[in-house]
Amino acid sequence: MWRVLAVSLLCACGSSTKGIQTQFVGSYPFSATERRTIARIAGLAAIDARRSLPALASRITLRVQSGKDVIPELGATAAAVSPDWVSWTVDPDNAQGVLRIAETHLRGALFHEFHHLVRGSAVNSRTLMDHVVTEGLATAFERDFAGVSPLWAEYPGDVSNWVDELAKQPPTANRADWLSRHPDGRRWIGLKAGTYLVDLAMKRLNRSSAELVSTPTDEILGQDALAR
Repeated sequence: MWRVLAVSLLCACGSSTKGIQTQFVGSYPFSATERRTIARIAGLAAIDARRSLPALASRITLRVQSGKDVIPELGATAAAVSPDWVSWTVDPDNAQGVLRIAETHLRGALFHEFHHLVRGSAVNSRTLMDHVVTEGLATAFERDFAGVSPLWAEYPGDVSNWVDELAKQPPTANRADWLSRHPDGRRWIGLKAGTYLVDLAMKRLNRSSAELVSTPTDEILGQDALAR
């Protein structure tokens, strides 16, 4: 998800294809097959995403590394690194294996982070609701344009109650509690509620998540969105 990372390349070797440079860093020895598969998926994802996000940087660096700080169900996680980097962390010890994880989850993750890169260059997310909308837009884009079904896009029937909770939080509320895991055990509250709000906005404005990439938070929310 969206965050700015301090990038320290321990060892970088990779390949360049179709407007995206893939670098493999760290101690895990990615095999030639793993490298080719990841680079192929990244290259095709960049081509496909640019059709809907023409403002996406013409040259993007994908930094691939191994690690344990991943989403358990996926075995991987990703982050947008402004202005033209994406970091993808994969757990090589996950039972699915690096190849399966890449083939199943990398495309959607890249679409999500590509949307963040474009929005981040146009809209400065400061408040909790800014981040909720930003994550909702990226999730809707991942779902609708990458053809995947991320867990954080599946909002519950009482999601409007979650929206009410979010609206009552101070702008400087701890984002991790609301975007990742809440102390009460719920996960991705802000992403699911944000996706719901974006779905409402897309219907109201008759525009896609790609077309709304640079739209300010207030316009996405509308005058009555938080009252629903």
